[in-house]
Amino acid sequence: MEDPVDRRSSKFVAALRGDAGTLPPGPQGLSDAQVAASHRARLIAGLAEVLTVKRYADITVADVVACAQVSRRTFYGHFPDKDACFLATYEACADLMMQQTARAVVDGADRPYDERIAMGVRTYLGTLASEPGLARAFLHDVLAAGPEAVRRRRAVNDRLAAMIRALAEQHREELPEGYAIHPDMAQALVGALEELVLIAITDERTHDLPRLSETATRLVHAALVAGA
Repeated sequence: MEDPVDRRSSKFVAALRGDAGTLPPGPQGLSDAQVAASHRARLIAGLAEVLTVKRYADITVADVVACAQVSRRTFYGHFPDKDACFLATYEACADLMMQQTARAVVDGADRPYDERIAMGVRTYLGTLASEPGLARAFLHDVLAAGPEAVRRRRAVNDRLAAMIRALAEQHREELPEGYAIHPDMAQALVGALEELVLIAITDERTHDLPRLSETATRLVHAALVAGA
């Protein structure tokens, strides 16, 4: 079957595929569980790869299995439909995004909180800018992918808000006396950042997201030093 997309370099796709992309056809001496895990990884990475060049609404199961290099039967053995595969891919990409953002913050553990904020924001926006197709799919298209997709998007935003609250807690001595960031404030910050990103995505300026780093950093910083 002809591959429906031009192969493009994507660190997310490579990370999602992992070693599964090296599994050749035919008997491998692997357990059924290992083969199933490899196929699932291929399907998730396959959908992510197609998303780098096509809008989600235009993607078919045939596109996914062609990129994954598995059969339609294998696809339906793992997912009942394209939407279910999308949810799994969304979760996997969200985990990668959170890991990269958290790593940037952790790597700056010996720095003042404002520098750590800047490091996390730059990593978040820079990663989105490097994956414009995935950014559109998982921040814009997800809103029309059904209630379960919206619920999972909200769960990801909750994780980002929790990261902001944890950062504030770690630097309590640098914040105004008695200050504690309220969960609603953390959620509002995540919502404001997401709106900035969505505007860039809908205007097809995803590549320009790093330019928003200073604005986004100042927004988070202003909320943290506002006082009780």
